[in-house]
Amino acid sequence: MSGSYILPNISSINNPLRLGVLISGSGSGLEALLQHQESNDCSHETVVVISDQPAVKGLDRAAKHGVVGICVPLQPRSDFEVGSSGARARRLAHEQAVAKVLDEYQVEMIVCSGYMRILTENFLAPRLGRVVNIHPSPWGDDGALFPGAHGVRDTLAAGATTAGASVHFVSAGVDDGPLIASETTAIQSGEGESSLGERVRAEIEHHLYPTVIDALAEGRVVSDGNRFRIN
Repeated sequence: MSGSYILPNISSINNPLRLGVLISGSGSGLEALLQHQESNDCSHETVVVISDQPAVKGLDRAAKHGVVGICVPLQPRSDFEVGSSGARARRLAHEQAVAKVLDEYQVEMIVCSGYMRILTENFLAPRLGRVVNIHPSPWGDDGALFPGAHGVRDTLAAGATTAGASVHFVSAGVDDGPLIASETTAIQSGEGESSLGERVRAEIEHHLYPTVIDALAEGRVVSDGNRFRIN
C-alpha cells in the first residue's frame, strides 16, 4: 500500500516545505503548529490556511500569526441537480476551488487539522503521501480503531481503557491510513468526552502532529510495509 505514496521533497530551514492547512473550526491544532514553527528552526512553514466554514476561530488564529486565511465554502446545493450525481459534482467543485488556492500559494504538503470533509479520490490521487491528518483514536491493523467525526465519544462508548491520537496519510477511506505515528493515554476513571478530548489534544495531538511534520519535511519518514515510521 505504502509504495504508491510519494512523500514530499526533503526541505531545510533555508528552503522550507510549504504547508497548506485545512480547517473547519476553532483551529487549536493549527495554533499549536504555528507556535511550533515560530519557536523552532523548522524545515516547514505554513503559507495558507483554508477553511470550508466562514468566520471560524481558526481563521482568526491564522491572522494573529500573520498567515493568510481564506474561506472556500461549498457552493449552494441549489447550484447543482438533485440526487447523488449533483452531490458528487458539488464535492468535486469545492475540491477544485480548494486546489486552486493551494496551487496559487505553491503548497507542497496539505495538513488536515480538524477538517470535517472527506476528500475524494480525484483530489487525493495526485497528492498521495502529501496529505496528512491527525485523528483522535488509537490505531489498529485496518486504520483508526474509532474512525469518523466522534473518535473520543466512540472510544468511551466502547468501554476502552486507552484513548489516543494518530497521524496518518489521507486515503480515499475514512481514517484508514497508512499510519505514520500514534500515541495513547490511559482513560481516567469518570472521564467524559469533553475532558478526555481536551486531554488528548493537549497531551498528544499538539506535540505529535508538529513532530511528524518535522520528520516529513526532513525526510525522516520511511515506508515500513503497510505503514510508515519515523527514523
